[in-house]
Amino acid sequence: MPAALRFRLYPSKKQEARLLDTLNTCRHLWNGALSDRRRRWQDGRKSTSYNYQQALLTHERRVNAELLQVYSQVAQDVLHRLDRSFKAFFRHQSRYPRFKRFSQSGSFAYPQAYNGSVKPDTLRKRLYLSKIGNVRTVFHRPIPKDSRLKTCTVVREPDGRWFAALVFEEIVPLQNICSTIPAGVKMPIGVDLGLLSLITTSDGETVEHPRFLRKAERRLKRLQRNLSHKKRGSKNRLKARHCVASQHARVRRQRLDFNHKLSARLVKKHNLIAFEDLRIRNMVKNHRLAKSIQDAAWGQLVMLTEYKALKAGSRVVKVPAAYSTQECCQCGTLNKIELGVKEFVCICCGRTLERDHNAASVVLKRGLTIAGRTAIR
Repeated sequence: MPAALRFRLYPSKKQEARLLDTLNTCRHLWNGALSDRRRRWQDGRKSTSYNYQQALLTHERRVNAELLQVYSQVAQDVLHRLDRSFKAFFRHQSRYPRFKRFSQSGSFAYPQAYNGSVKPDTLRKRLYLSKIGNVRTVFHRPIPKDSRLKTCTVVREPDGRWFAALVFEEIVPLQNICSTIPAGVKMPIGVDLGLLSLITTSDGETVEHPRFLRKAERRLKRLQRNLSHKKRGSKNRLKARHCVASQHARVRRQRLDFNHKLSARLVKKHNLIAFEDLRIRNMVKNHRLAKSIQDAAWGQLVMLTEYKALKAGSRVVKVPAAYSTQECCQCGTLNKIELGVKEFVCICCGRTLERDHNAASVVLKRGLTIAGRTAIR
């Protein structure tokens, strides 16, 4: 089972220059490979494979001094990314790949970090990166024992900070992974995702939406206004841009920390957690709710809960979200009510139902049904 850890890097001036040169070279390589694919198709309707461009890259490295300064597998990974982007486009899963413009942020990856290209040294607090050097690193968490380093992705945030994301192949005992609902004092729970309350559970608990982005909008508005008044290309504009990026990064970290703590609490208390399978990409097309939906980060919460549950021996299931807020959790009758109605009376059994709590109970019933079917199989 892969485990990802993210560490902060503090490169020296020379090392930061090498890192920036690597980012810039990877950008040029992406744009050149994309241009080559487009030209071959427009001129002769010829498709371009990864193997073809890899052979061109091998030839270019012999004559291009910039490519020689980049670790070979880092350059190969750029072509891999481009090839995966085209495959996703042909499967109608993403848009057509675009050219990358110059930016101080970005990332590059060492796809086979286990071969010695990346060496973490927790005692000396250094991370060796091939063609970069030993970079000072803060290892705020211990590296998993009896694990194998798989990949390393070096990321530069828009606010200028450097991070290294290390993925380890962690060994998890098979007895800790359960395909059925484990027995014990933990109880299953259904979770209804919302905007007024971030989650409402089937046992009556509600967690208010923290609205980190909304709370930071006043400061962001002032910082962005200050940025727009700066002259393009000036150092003052660069400083103002860093201030805006730092504020956005702070909001992102607050949201991630909140979801980490909430997902850990759900996994600790419950052995089965049922979520609505929401189509968030379609929901954000509503421009009046898009900002609030993105600020809620439902997908991030579900993703964090899934991997925590796998380690804890719990289980996460996704259930269809259709009519979960209109179906009565007691008799199953469908009540056609408006979206703004928060409490209603079932037309069949006459029970007074609170909409969000009722939806969470319906999600739990559907989750237990799905869990029972998979357990029988």
